[in-house]
Amino acid sequence: MEDKSVINVMLGGQFPKELPKSNLWCGVDKGALFLIENGIKPLISCGDFDSINEVQLEEIKKKSNNFFVKDNQDETDTDFALKNILSMFPKVSEINLYGATGKRLDHFFGNILLLNNNYKNVNLKIIDDHNIISIAKCGENIFTNVCKYKYFSIVPIFENTVMTIKNSKYEVENMILTFDRPNATSNEFVDDKNIVLNVSKKVLVIYSRD
Repeated sequence: MEDKSVINVMLGGQFPKELPKSNLWCGVDKGALFLIENGIKPLISCGDFDSINEVQLEEIKKKSNNFFVKDNQDETDTDFALKNILSMFPKVSEINLYGATGKRLDHFFGNILLLNNNYKNVNLKIIDDHNIISIAKCGENIFTNVCKYKYFSIVPIFENTVMTIKNSKYEVENMILTFDRPNATSNEFVDDKNIVLNVSKKVLVIYSRD
C-alpha cells in the first residue's frame, strides 16, 4: 500500500510539463480533468467545477475515488480541497500544489496566502516547472540543495523580519527585511552545502531555476 503521508494536488492553472511518479493525487476543478486525461485516477476530485462541461464532469465523477462539490464561494477551491484531504487523510505530512501558478494572478496570490495558513503543521508547497515555494517558520530552518534549482530567494510576509542566512553565496547576519525593497532574492546555493536560515517571523522561500 502506498504511503499517504505525501499527497499531490493538481489545480487548474499552468499545468506542469512533467508529473512526479505518484498515484496519490487530488484534482481540483479543471485539474481533475487534466489528471484523468493523463491516466491518473484521483483519490479526491473537488471544486465548484465551473470550468467543466457536463460530459467532462461525469467523466471525473466516474474515475475519481471520492468526489466533492463546493456549494458556496466562502472559500477557494484550493482551500476546499485541502480541508477534504486533511479530513480523509489525517496523517498526511506534506501536500504539493501543482497548477497553482500562471494564468490567473488572483488565484496565484490566493494560493500564496494559503501557504501561510497552519494546516495542522502540514508542509505545504507550490511547485511548477521553474519554482518551489514554501514557508520558513520562525527560528532555524535547514534547506537542502535541490538538483537543478540554482537560486534561493526570501520574500518577507511580515514587516521588519530579522534574517540570518549562512552557507549561501551571499551570507548576512541580522538583516532587516522590509516591504519596500526586495533585498533577499536571487541568492544561490554553494556546492552541496545546506543553507541555514534563521528568521524572526515566517517568510516565503522560493527555489528557482531558469
